[in-house]
Amino acid sequence: MAASTNPFLIKGYLDKNHFCDRGEETARLIKAMENGRNVTLSSIRRMGKTGLIYHVFSQLKKKNDCVYVDIMPTADLTDFTRTFGKAILNSLENPYQKSVKQLLGIFKRFTPTLSIDPATGQPSFEISVTTTKESDATLEDIFNYLRSRKKKVIIAIDEFQQILNYPEKRTEALLRSYIQRLNNVEFIFSGSQQHLLSQMFTNASRPFFQSTELHFLDRISKDAYRKFIIYHFASNQKKIKEQEINTLLEWTQLHTHYVQSLCNKLYTQPEKELTHEVLNRCMQDILLENETYYYSYQRLLTDQQWNLLKAIAQEEFVSKINQREFLNRYKLSASTVQRSIKALEEREMVIYEKDAYRIYDVFLGRWLAAKF
Repeated sequence: MAASTNPFLIKGYLDKNHFCDRGEETARLIKAMENGRNVTLSSIRRMGKTGLIYHVFSQLKKKNDCVYVDIMPTADLTDFTRTFGKAILNSLENPYQKSVKQLLGIFKRFTPTLSIDPATGQPSFEISVTTTKESDATLEDIFNYLRSRKKKVIIAIDEFQQILNYPEKRTEALLRSYIQRLNNVEFIFSGSQQHLLSQMFTNASRPFFQSTELHFLDRISKDAYRKFIIYHFASNQKKIKEQEINTLLEWTQLHTHYVQSLCNKLYTQPEKELTHEVLNRCMQDILLENETYYYSYQRLLTDQQWNLLKAIAQEEFVSKINQREFLNRYKLSASTVQRSIKALEEREMVIYEKDAYRIYDVFLGRWLAAKF
């Protein structure tokens, strides 16, 4: 990595030096994968699940093949089959070394195609399935292929709860029937809708009941993040005092994405000493840059929902949404607040976490608190 590159990544994974802490979580995941135990990994959005998965992969890939697939964009079982199959093929087979003709000897009922990935410009295997019948046959071939591999495979399926939205209600049972027959493949089922994942893996009537270890990804500790921030600023001849770091971590609520975003912005400032004034300028710049988006949210909400959102932002954390003192302070109606909070939760604008409601998007919460 070039010395001029910003060390505070806000997307992707680079290496262990640019990955903050997660030592205990990494060790638990590696131990589970090495000992044949599937894992369900959950957290709220933007807490660093994907980065953790790639960090674990970086330590496992010497002895194992690793596959990451995000199924959030998929809408049905056919979409899943295309997305899952493409990830498997392009992770485990090299388009430079293996032709489609050679793959035909592996897959009996479908024909992969070779194309150029528009994003990377590199050759990429594609899978074309359009009907449920084709999807079923293709999926069975893919799992048979996985079962035949001699080298251990680790597969992470991100946003796994998305399969609950498929019109094919048999998807859970179908995938479970294939997965339980794989002896040399371990899975990490990752997702950000914790209640849905919990139902899938803890409800005795569901196909995946008690089939995995449950891991929850919480916030990185303040001490670990403080050391990480000091190290990277110092490594690039920038000074930041502990007081400013504490302000930064409090303002971002120790939420990984927002910590990284603010540090990324702070790192680009020309000053060598990152004072309170410099930090405050960065925080205000972030809010101003996103203001157009934030104003657009108001048009998506009812007046009651918008007023409740502003009230929660002012409080930062609200444990009792129906408490008379809270309702009176912000002139909220007790008759509509329950409907409003439900709507805000469904839109993922508010989250109930650790016995309190808060704004999901930390920067939106800060903007609302400052603006209104």
